[in-house]
Amino acid sequence: MMSNWKKNFLIVGLLTGAVAAPLALRDTDSDGIDQADLRLDVITPHTETLRREFGEAFSAYWEERSGDSVYVNFLVPGGTSECVRVIGNGFEAAAELGKVGCGIDVFFGGGAYDFAIQAKQGRFEKLRIFETRSDLFKEGGIPPTLSGETFYDPEHRWVGSVLSSFGICYNTDLLLERGLPEPVSWDDLGDPGYIHGIALADTTKSSSVTKSFEMLVQQKIQEELSLAPPEEKWDRVVSRGWKASMNLIQRIGANARYFTDSSAKIPRDVAQGNAVAGMCIDFYGRTTSETVKKQDGSSRLQYIMPAGGSSISVDPVAVLKGAPHPELAQAFVEFVLSREGQMLWAAPPGTVPGPKYRALRRLPIRPDLYRGKFLDAMIDGEAMPFEAAKKFSYDRKLTGHLFSPLRTIIRVMCIDSHTEMKAAWAALIKADFPPEATARFHDVSAVAYELAGGSIKASLKTSKVEAVKLMNQLGGFFRENYKEARRLAEEGL
Repeated sequence: MMSNWKKNFLIVGLLTGAVAAPLALRDTDSDGIDQADLRLDVITPHTETLRREFGEAFSAYWEERSGDSVYVNFLVPGGTSECVRVIGNGFEAAAELGKVGCGIDVFFGGGAYDFAIQAKQGRFEKLRIFETRSDLFKEGGIPPTLSGETFYDPEHRWVGSVLSSFGICYNTDLLLERGLPEPVSWDDLGDPGYIHGIALADTTKSSSVTKSFEMLVQQKIQEELSLAPPEEKWDRVVSRGWKASMNLIQRIGANARYFTDSSAKIPRDVAQGNAVAGMCIDFYGRTTSETVKKQDGSSRLQYIMPAGGSSISVDPVAVLKGAPHPELAQAFVEFVLSREGQMLWAAPPGTVPGPKYRALRRLPIRPDLYRGKFLDAMIDGEAMPFEAAKKFSYDRKLTGHLFSPLRTIIRVMCIDSHTEMKAAWAALIKADFPPEATARFHDVSAVAYELAGGSIKASLKTSKVEAVKLMNQLGGFFRENYKEARRLAEEGL
């Protein structure tokens, strides 16, 4: 057993790391941190452009309101998963010493799924805005749910700050070179014409890309449910839709040029011609399109939300339990949902209210802004997200419980076995997809719907050791399948 002094030393070390995180992870451009009267520590996966706009705008807002200057110290460990890991480590280290908190004030950005988990673990304070601005949540205001997605926590521990959809970014020049039409659906990305041309992110590192894949799965299952005869059993139809989605994910994965750790890299690489298309969250696609726009207003990078292929969800914001600066933290949330904060997302640069430096190209969560002068001031106001949300209804019971298993399944099915997968895919294309080889390539029996929600999910929750054993087992299954599919294809079978 570990001696007490060693255990205490380890705990103190972890706690010190958690407390030091606000300094160690802060933005490199932090010259004003020592001159400001106050500091607000915000952990976020958001981009530098967005951090700059919100940091400076909130600082001006607070100084006008209180007379004190504040420096918004953004902590950027990576994507949402890395933010969650830092928060979790901080809370666990503090708990060992009987303390509460992780030394950080606000968690800003990411997906509702990760925020819901953190809320259940008791890591968020209740938000004051539900009392100070209760009008925002009355009829005609921010809805609690929309098309199956949750827009704020029922217990008021987090709230959506901006709307998000998921779709496809693509390079029009490269599509022309390959003779491919512009994509309109998730299925298009599985076309052999995209071989070596798809940019994807590691689902265990990116919540937004996992959510994109979940939208694809939802659409495939719902398509099967809409076509199935009424007498067919529900679970049988859902399992068939799940298999169809897994096979499409295999084809998209086989077309992938790489799997990056950062979903923000996807549209940049597509814009630069390093990939033909990729799956991304809407604002990454739109903001990157903005950066490569020509003088005539055209852009080689375009973004589309597949028709009926994505819900409208939210990026939340929350105040962390034990926040060192609780008043500032609550005020930050209130600012984000103010008209000034909301128009930072949507208006052109240089407008008031709006961003100073660069268009963020995102859609506000407040329905009252989608009319009159505020709608007129939005760059992408024609998207009318509250109308678009009616075309897709997210059914939580279909895949909501499978978010973590889906991350792991895509990892073992497409990423860990990518070398074997690509070789098999190339052989299948060359042989014009002979039936036996194609069937072997698409064997997903080891990750069937009932297993994903049963033994796979249970193993992932049991322990890290069990999770690693499971991943090794499933990885071996797919590697062998792809090797055999390649052999069969080369033999024309």
